[in-house]
This record gives sequence, C-alpha cells and structure tokens, in this order.
Amino acid sequence: MSDAPGAISPREIAAFDRHFFDHPLVREHGRNAAAVTKRITDLLPASEFQRTPLYNEYYRMIGIEHVTAVPIYVDRRFLVSFVLNRGATAFSDRERELLDIVRPHLADLYRLGVAIDRAHDAPADAAADVAEVPLTPREREVLDWVAAGKTNRDIAAILGASPRTVEKHLERIYEKLGVETRTAAVMRAIKLVRHN
Repeated sequence: MSDAPGAISPREIAAFDRHFFDHPLVREHGRNAAAVTKRITDLLPASEFQRTPLYNEYYRMIGIEHVTAVPIYVDRRFLVSFVLNRGATAFSDRERELLDIVRPHLADLYRLGVAIDRAHDAPADAAADVAEVPLTPREREVLDWVAAGKTNRDIAAILGASPRTVEKHLERIYEKLGVETRTAAVMRAIKLVRHN
C-alpha cells in the first residue's frame, strides 16, 4: 500500500491493468476514430458494470462509481483519453455534451504540445522522415507502439493480430536495425531518422 493519502496502490493498478482491455470505454474508443465523449453508463447499465471484475477489483476498491472519457486521436494511430472519475455524483448529459464540445480544442492543444516537444528534441539539421528507416509500414507501426511503451500483447490487441505475429515483426525489426532488444530498436530508429 502507498503511504500517500488517496494514492492508488500497486495492487489496484495491477487489477486495472489486468482488466484494461475489458474496460467498456477502452473497447468503445480503442479502434473507433469517430469516438466521442462517453460515460460507462452510456455503454451498459450501472448494475451490469458493477458485476464486472474491473468494477469489483478496481473501481469499487478506490471509491469510484462514475467514469467518463474524452477520446482524442493525436493521429490515426495514437489515442489519448482524458478520463474523469467521480465517487457519488453521476456525470450529467449536459456535462458529457460540454466535454465533447471542448474535445476538438483539447485535441488541438495536445497536438500542438506534441509538435513543440518534437521540435525541441530534434537537432536543427534533422530530417524527420520515418520513411528512411528500412522497415515495412507494419514494422514501423509495431515499433511506434513499442516506443509508446506497449507490450507485445497490447500491440497485438491494438493491431488485431496475435502476440506471436508481433514477436515475428519484432524479430525482423531487430535484424534490420542490427539490435537485440526493444529499447535498442527504438533508439536505433530514432538515430536513423535524425541522421537522414
């Protein structure tokens, strides 16, 4: 358990991670580029959600009863979700509508922040052309998700492939980049992009 008041314990984080892909909002937003702001109760009745392991092993344990998520697609492959939680008071229809009204503006601000960070990190003479990295489009996609910290299982779920297929892509990536680990592959790709 954490000493910080209100902190989520490692056990609770592990429970959330274990049930992540069963989360109604993750399933709704995960592969839906037209996703809009939703509450869990927009997707299934509260009584049904309260019977799930996700609720009983995570949300109930930390005192959260109401959840809404604001999905923001940074690009075709990268989703950021701003999640709001409450204990006692449900999110109203009006609150959900207002969150969806600000969603495009929040997305623009997020993209701008990402672009500024990338500009600061890149050397002045760097040509950020990922096409120069000697990988197939699918291999590049796998490597992008590795760079985002996703596991093979996560990547497989995102891409609709098997974990073994992701492993095979990674083996080819390692061979093409002359590396042996995930971290080395990401670092090598970054160096190739910056020096081309």
